[in-house]
Amino acid sequence: MTESDVTHLLNESKKELDRLTAKRTMDLSNSISYIENELEIQQTKGKITAYEYVLNADENKID
Repeated sequence: MTESDVTHLLNESKKELDRLTAKRTMDLSNSISYIENELEIQQTKGKITAYEYVLNADENKID
């Protein structure tokens, strides 16, 4: 996987996070839908963190 691929995945995940966050303002009809949305938000945030870590791998190396 190239740096470009990871950058693309990072950008797509950020768009997904924006979409999920905007969904919070909509009526999620029941608590299960709300909880599922919140779990998706947390999962997407985790992906973003991982992609950012991979992109900054050289800076994150421990000597």
